[in-house]
Amino acid sequence: MYSSVLISGYRGLESFELDGLGRINLLVGTNNSGKTSILECIELLRSAGSSHVLTTILGRRGEWGYSSDEERQDYLDVTHLFANHELPGKFAVEGVDAVTRNDLFPSNKRVTVAITDLRSSQLPFREGDLPDEDGQLALNVNWSGSSEEFKARVTSEGLLRWPWARRTSRFRDNASESVQFIRTNGMTTMDVVRLFDDIVLTEQEQHVTEALRIIDRSIERIASVGIERRPYVREGPGGVVLKLDGVPYRVPIGSAGDGMWRMLGLALALSNAKGGVLLVDEIDTGLHYSVMENMWRMVSERAVALDVQVFATTHSRDCYESLASVVRPDSGSPDATIQRIDARRRRAVRFSNDEVVAAAERGIEVR
Repeated sequence: MYSSVLISGYRGLESFELDGLGRINLLVGTNNSGKTSILECIELLRSAGSSHVLTTILGRRGEWGYSSDEERQDYLDVTHLFANHELPGKFAVEGVDAVTRNDLFPSNKRVTVAITDLRSSQLPFREGDLPDEDGQLALNVNWSGSSEEFKARVTSEGLLRWPWARRTSRFRDNASESVQFIRTNGMTTMDVVRLFDDIVLTEQEQHVTEALRIIDRSIERIASVGIERRPYVREGPGGVVLKLDGVPYRVPIGSAGDGMWRMLGLALALSNAKGGVLLVDEIDTGLHYSVMENMWRMVSERAVALDVQVFATTHSRDCYESLASVVRPDSGSPDATIQRIDARRRRAVRFSNDEVVAAAERGIEVR
């Protein structure tokens, strides 16, 4: 579990630090302050040996590029990963473990991503390291202590050819711990079905059902309709049905509203993040303020039970005040912090357990 995370040169975060991190960490701040960027940095850090995570981050933001090549190919634009959108460029993310001050997996301690001009005399490559493709720039992703590196050619405009990136390996040296990322608009149908299939008929399935009952107490059980029967639309609710008390037929998860889909994603991601990290962008999306306290209680209890560190973002005052209700000193709750993010500062403003509670009681604005 990280006690601090240091970021240099990533997007709008030229030099930034989060310190005094706890089991639960809620990031607050204005639009475009860097909250999602911090989640992405932690995702990269915890995904050692996986080139797929970098292309996932680019695709999730819609950072596609367009080439003048006659061939119809898809490209990802890596330019915007770097401060000031400039190439060549470099950024790094480093995490320090809360107990040992040295992460259990050295490969999850530091990640460095660099774009180098191939015409330079000082290159981190040997002849034959890169695929035989056009491109004046070279992309290199390196995790400390990992035997895996991601190397690829990039065009002078900063474009990475997507089909090549998609074929690269994932976790070949087993260096990575589990990391789950939930976007603002939730998980895809495919992700939900895959995660549910991993826990079906286990103790975790019952915990997921109990999480959904926070919203609707009539839920008796849930079931997957399977990947092969998933709907054509991959985004949004689908792939899961509910059994409700007194209702003789199956109810599609989408019929229960956005809050149910959000709660399902949270519960599934927690169950599949054992020993790792859960990252949630806008955790309160789709949730009414009246269920947020129980949502936080579920998240905190499962995070402790499964040894998961949680990083989430919000713009909602109801969200952090509900967190304060769960982390009261006399409740035996896990350590929680609010981290106020401002890219113009070098360090997040930290609110500890006691300060979170005091701010909520006194109506102090922390966003």
